[in-house]
Amino acid sequence: MKLVANAKINIGLSVGAKRADGYHDIETVMALISLCDTIEADVYPSEHTEIIIEGNESYLGGKIDLMEKAARFYSEISGWKFSLHLKIEKNIPVMAGLGGGSSDAATVLSYLDSLSPRPFGRERLVSVSQAIGSDVPFFVSGFKGAYVTGRGEVVREDEVPSGASVLLFFPSGAVSTLEAYRKLDSIEREIGHIKPLCGRWPEKKDYPNHFELVLSRCAQDVMPSEVIASGTFVSLTGSGSAWYALFSPEKSIKFDNPEKYGIVSAYII
Repeated sequence: MKLVANAKINIGLSVGAKRADGYHDIETVMALISLCDTIEADVYPSEHTEIIIEGNESYLGGKIDLMEKAARFYSEISGWKFSLHLKIEKNIPVMAGLGGGSSDAATVLSYLDSLSPRPFGRERLVSVSQAIGSDVPFFVSGFKGAYVTGRGEVVREDEVPSGASVLLFFPSGAVSTLEAYRKLDSIEREIGHIKPLCGRWPEKKDYPNHFELVLSRCAQDVMPSEVIASGTFVSLTGSGSAWYALFSPEKSIKFDNPEKYGIVSAYII
């Protein structure tokens, strides 16, 4: 079966102080976008759980992938043994704040639950999926847009500007999420005022991203001047490294040397 794992953007991201368990409380609106990975998946009966993953070996790199972690986790908590074959075509850049790894893992979890002899169902799957990663519950939820709080496990459906164009910009160099949080913990910041979007067009003053406070580059450094001058909503997504600009479906923008910026065009689904 061919599966689709969509990327996400964060519309605003407020990060609270570090908790006793090492995590941080967040407030953010997440929106699915059209940029996606594709996964070919097949499950076979087996006496022992086996996971085989291929495709884009430079991405997999021999490490335990979140897809494998998700599949083994599902087997353990459900008691279902299976042989799972996955082949991924990786289109979502890694370490960019777009949630690609989490989306891949969530897609595998949902796929397995749809075939399981004892399925958990969406609500319980959202609850248990936080063990895989903080962004995974959103991707499991099935919502196109959501207001996300807690460490990422509290997911409530929110209306986002469906169809809005998203221009993604990728500065050179990946961003380590752990390092970004470490830097953020070292500075003072105003915490906790991101609200559900409820169908409105976001304003930067209401939907800031705290990780922009600790980056060495700002939007003006990574986007064409035409984008900045347009006055549209621009933001980092997640902890970076990707930035994006939002445009209404009927509006377009042209600028010189688009290849200079490594731009990817997408839209909110």
